[in-house]
Amino acid sequence: MKLILKEYLASLKERNELDAILPGLLSALGLTVYSTPRRGTRQYGVDVAAYGSLDGGEEKVYLFSIKAGDLTRSSWDGDPAQSLRPSINEIIDTYIPSHLPQEHQNKPKIICLCFGGDIQEQLRITVTQFETANTKNGISFEEWNGDKLSTLIISSFLREELLPKERRSLLRKALAFVDEPEISYKFFLNLVLQVARAKDSGELDSITALRQLNICLWILHSWSRQANNLEASYLASELTLLQTWNIAKPFLQKTTKEAKVVWTVWASLLHLYNLVSFDFIAGKVLPYVDKSHALSVAIRASNKVDVNLKMFDLLGRLALLGVFCFYSIQSSNADDEESLKLLREEYFRINSAIKHLIVNNRSLMLPYKDDQAIDISIAVWFLSLDSNNDEFIKDWLMELINLAEFNFNTHGHYPCNIQEYYELIDYPELSTDEYRAEITQGSILYPTISLLSAILNFDELFRTVALFKETSLEHCNFQLWFPDDDSEKYLYTNESSHGLTLSDIKVTATHQEYLNQVFDECKATTFFDDLSVVKLNLWPLLFVASRHYRFPLPCQFFKMLYEFRKASIQNLDN
Repeated sequence: MKLILKEYLASLKERNELDAILPGLLSALGLTVYSTPRRGTRQYGVDVAAYGSLDGGEEKVYLFSIKAGDLTRSSWDGDPAQSLRPSINEIIDTYIPSHLPQEHQNKPKIICLCFGGDIQEQLRITVTQFETANTKNGISFEEWNGDKLSTLIISSFLREELLPKERRSLLRKALAFVDEPEISYKFFLNLVLQVARAKDSGELDSITALRQLNICLWILHSWSRQANNLEASYLASELTLLQTWNIAKPFLQKTTKEAKVVWTVWASLLHLYNLVSFDFIAGKVLPYVDKSHALSVAIRASNKVDVNLKMFDLLGRLALLGVFCFYSIQSSNADDEESLKLLREEYFRINSAIKHLIVNNRSLMLPYKDDQAIDISIAVWFLSLDSNNDEFIKDWLMELINLAEFNFNTHGHYPCNIQEYYELIDYPELSTDEYRAEITQGSILYPTISLLSAILNFDELFRTVALFKETSLEHCNFQLWFPDDDSEKYLYTNESSHGLTLSDIKVTATHQEYLNQVFDECKATTFFDDLSVVKLNLWPLLFVASRHYRFPLPCQFFKMLYEFRKASIQNLDN
């Protein structure tokens, strides 16, 4: 385990990775962290600062200057803006005399050289001489290298009584199979569930459980990144984000010190999820969306069903990143113009990428499974935030419906209710009306497209779906989904079924009648507003849960979209 941790720590970048883990580790060791990395403010060499006692002795102040990987001659005393020695000089000359809080001035001060790897042997004498020359006036030095950090992580987060042998074995197996993502994910899933159950049984407290899963996910992502296969870490990050929310949410209304730590650790998990998601999309998807069939060919599938399933999966992931980007823009401080500019650039980049992905991969013109409506819903919801995309959305959905109707009437491939992969490969097995009716008994795809058509005022598309229903799908139960009183309990863990279904929806009504039918149900079922993620304005987690656990988007999100667009039009008029 120590070797695994050392390799993981050595691979971490300085910003948003190694410096994101260190504060949690220091808190677990009993120190009080009073300064963490910040953008846009000068920190005079100090990346992380904490105070307390590590050995039961007197309180000391620990000032960390962090570098990634091994400490080399270049990273020690190369570029003045990036090297470690100039940072330490700033700590000695500026931070300690003028920026160290007054209450810590009389405490012993330890400057910690922190790096994920090892110090190069030829540099050892130089660093030692520097430390000896500057050990005075209550200032001393410590080396926090990968070996020490991994030892502290094991003793704080992963010691035997907190992470027993069986759970360590699951982590090692998940790492060993990163090139077989489905297998790796199953091992990591078992690890997450065991930690969550240990917390529920009282074996672990909430903070320890969250920190364990945080460090385990970091390790998995590090190994996945080295293997150049991020699939396992992407799926694991979705799972961990949802499962840990279930651990963190009981602290919603609390203001205790423990509650604040829980939220800090969970926020770091949210940051890690966003990092994994961005790494996957930026590295594996965005460079190829504008190339015809590039991603479809890259799947290297043995049949067209594999291509279809994976392309809609990628569409959902790309759109989900866009949803989080939109959420970040809405939640950002309006005064932080630089961050807002970067977020808006990313928003429009994802916006464009989704359209290129659809245009350049024909398999996205027709879903083979009805529940691929989930990925379509996320994509259209995101694209619909910008009315400039309306024409594109209309053309895409119109072609999708026309192809679905043509293939249905000619017994080709059409959206069906088949869930088992081996059955999906062979469908359609028969060209009979009975078989066709059997595998299209219900649908969330068509009523969702009708709902989006009504919201976006696509009259022709709305009528096309209605006519398809009247002429060919009389047997099919059109359904939409709403949370119920069990959803808060099971939505984040998927331990049991939950939710309400609005069945036998009449898509043959007018636009407004259809909207009233759905939105009246939204008002009547108040369970959506009672969800913890809605109360705390963390609603994008519902998109993650919908995509990961494969249940439809709650209809309240379509109502939210309708109201957002209506408000946008009013703002333009004013």
